[in-house]
Parts: sequence; C-alpha cells; structure tokens
Amino acid sequence: MENSQGEKRKARTGMNEMVRKMSGGNKTAGIVIAVCMVVLGILIFCAPLIMGLGIAYLVTIGFIIYGVFDIVAYVRTPADYRNGWTIANGIIFTLLGILILVEALGGMYGRINMISTFSFIIGFFALFGGITQISSYGAFKKEGEPGAGWILASGIINLILGILIICAPIAGWFTMEWIFAIYLIVGGIALFAEACSGKLACRK
Repeated sequence: MENSQGEKRKARTGMNEMVRKMSGGNKTAGIVIAVCMVVLGILIFCAPLIMGLGIAYLVTIGFIIYGVFDIVAYVRTPADYRNGWTIANGIIFTLLGILILVEALGGMYGRINMISTFSFIIGFFALFGGITQISSYGAFKKEGEPGAGWILASGIINLILGILIICAPIAGWFTMEWIFAIYLIVGGIALFAEACSGKLACRK
C-alpha cells in the first residue's frame, strides 16, 4: 500500500508540483493560485484575441528584459571571463523585442506581425525538435532503449505541428492559446481539489 502511494506521489509532476513549491505547501496559497489558473483559462476562452495579444506583449517585453539582463551580465563580468556571445545575444534580443513592440504599438497590422513572428519562432522550434527526435529514434532503437516508439511518435507530432504553425502562424497561435487555456483550467481544478483535501499542505 505504501509503495503504491509512493509511486503515485512520484508520478505527480508538471505545473501542480511547481505550484506546490511556490505556495510552500500552504493550503490557502494553493487555492488562490488554483482559482487564478482557472480564471485565466476562462478569460482566454472568452476573449482569445485580447488575451492572445496580451500574451504576445508579455513575451515581447520578456525578450527585452532578457536582452538587457544579458548585456548587464556581460558588463558586470570581469574582462577575462567575458563571452562575446553573451553581449551579442543580449543586443539581438533587446533590439528584436524593441522593434516588435514599436511595430505592435503602431496599429493592428503591427500586432498581427507580432503574433506571426512568435508563432513562426515556436513553429521553428517544434520543427527542429521533431527532426531531432526522429533522428534520435534510430540510435535509441539500436540500443534497445525502452520508449523508442514514443520518441518517434513525439517527433512526428512535433514535425507536423511545426509545419502547420509555420504555414498558418495566426491560426497556430490561437490554437496553442486554447490548448494552454484547457491546461490551465484542468490543472487549476485538480490543484483546487488537492488543496481543499489538505494533501497539498501535507505532502512533502
């Protein structure tokens, strides 16, 4: 019985585990975060355009902050330990974020371009990840590693998803947004039930 419970505890990963750590195992904090997750998920469903643009703006601002952080980190690092890629990465992310933000604030066409840009980036990473997984499948199968079939299936799905997003970036962005909304709602409900039952506070 104890072994079974231990396996279930190990299997509980993902957002709820991260939230548990953020809340420090506090029941009230867990409930508040769960409610926020559900509300955010519902808002995405009710106002997909507004929320989609909001998420895109947050990502754009995140680009700028990340770029500035890299530049500051480069400046504060002793000259002997500085890496040219750090400053280059910082400048690229900062300029890219500023250019996208300025264009987005200029009108609806700029906002559409902002969403298309991020969709294309996500699609590229999905495409690259799919190719990497498919190429890794042969090596895993040759070594007789378990789960090689899942790697191939995941690679094919990522490959198809990447191609679809790149071909239809706007539709791809809102599709990912709705998937994220479902994840938030389901995860929030699960976390709420867990917090109310007291398991969130008891589990260590």
